[in-house]
Amino acid sequence: MRLSHAVPLAALLGALLLGACDADIEQDDDVEPDRATVRTGLAALYAGADAGPEEGAAADCFADALLDRLSVDQLVEAELVQDDGTVPPSAPQLDVDTAGAWVDASESCTPYVETSARALAAQSKGKVDTAAYTACLTEAITPERLREALVATLVGDFSSDPAVAELSTAQAECARSASPPE
Repeated sequence: MRLSHAVPLAALLGALLLGACDADIEQDDDVEPDRATVRTGLAALYAGADAGPEEGAAADCFADALLDRLSVDQLVEAELVQDDGTVPPSAPQLDVDTAGAWVDASESCTPYVETSARALAAQSKGKVDTAAYTACLTEAITPERLREALVATLVGDFSSDPAVAELSTAQAECARSASPPE
């Protein structure tokens, strides 16, 4: 490339880069998303598409509890909330602090052991003794280990975290012990 071509090319690239900077300065993206919009979106994300009244109440509780633990700015940074306050249809992989807040918010509304028991009852079409399963799982894993496992799953550490393996084993063993003989 001849030097005479390099100067106009450099000038063009410089203008484009400065234009991009100017465009960003002109944007009004420093406006805080509306908390009510964020709350509604978080509740919908938590409840899922087929939520009934019970799930809706738990989802509203979760959204409030998460917003008590994390600011809207922190939720935007974690990519749980878009800059405009909308919430994506699925949660991204979370960092450890955000995952911890998510787990704590969820546990404050609907303990995981209860959620797991309800899911197992639905999957087995009511054949599992949910009280026996709940008692077994509560005995099999400490609240601290359960929290570690849930945080690990939200950060995407499914295969290497021992707490995840411990929870999975406990759930399988408790499901077997709470199921009627075949």
